[in-house]
Amino acid sequence: MPQTAYKHYIAQTRFLFHCHIKVKIPATYPEALLNDCFAMLEAIDLQYNSYQEDSLFHQINTNAGQWVSVDEVTISLLKQTIKISELTHGSYDITAMPLIRLWGFYKENIAQIPTKEAIQNCLTQVDFSKIQIDGNRVKIEEHQELITGSFIKAYAVDQVIAMLKAQGVTDAIINAGGSTIYALTDAFHEKWNIHIPHPKKETNLAKIPLSNRCFSLSACKHQFIAIEGKKYSHILNTNTGYPAANLQVGLLSDSACLGDMLSTALFGIEAKNFQETIQRLQKVFNFEAYLIDENQHLHQHNFKSLLPC
Repeated sequence: MPQTAYKHYIAQTRFLFHCHIKVKIPATYPEALLNDCFAMLEAIDLQYNSYQEDSLFHQINTNAGQWVSVDEVTISLLKQTIKISELTHGSYDITAMPLIRLWGFYKENIAQIPTKEAIQNCLTQVDFSKIQIDGNRVKIEEHQELITGSFIKAYAVDQVIAMLKAQGVTDAIINAGGSTIYALTDAFHEKWNIHIPHPKKETNLAKIPLSNRCFSLSACKHQFIAIEGKKYSHILNTNTGYPAANLQVGLLSDSACLGDMLSTALFGIEAKNFQETIQRLQKVFNFEAYLIDENQHLHQHNFKSLLPC
């Protein structure tokens, strides 16, 4: 298809992975291509989302203590989460589901904070190092449970972006719930401007020009539980067992899956450890990130993309 300046787009929005996902492509492409995008998203949801019965991660959870045969994608995803867990000294952990349940994120009318004893007992079940991988087989310990929420929709976005590229699409954007936004650009449309919400106010904090990269956002503004009038983040520090106190992490990367994993991991650490942790991670992965702590202080390490709205 010849390259021309795009002025019109077509888009679809559907609810998947517990969020609204919007795919936007030039109107020079058929509507059927959008349907193909969502068919791929739905297939990945069913195959890998730990919340989906019969998904590969769900099979690992329901057979805790036993070996489960999986595919190469599952193995690759697990190995990447383990690497990030190692580099963050365990503050990010895919086995955190028991702790998340303890804090009441899947219950109603939570009246009190878990006791220190309950948290410590629960933390004995949260340990990424107990995940065993042997070829294409995986085994977790009894009473352990994996959660794919920090990366599975982003992995799906990466696969759709790859499919669009294979179809010759050079100008497109996918917005998955505002927390995973991947933009394709070309010589005729050099950037998409992404507005970043303020962590406290109903305004925008800044904007970021996005070009052939993904912007990943972790925040507690709309995802939290309230106990005794205080908001607690849905992202937990699996070293301490308590919800992270930070307000927001923004991250730019070439891979949506990696970006979402890293933004979750950085959100979970204590702000005082941000510089040290990000330098350690950047020795292995290519990305830029900023963090806004509980006092609304901005921490950044060579992050130059935040622009005034």
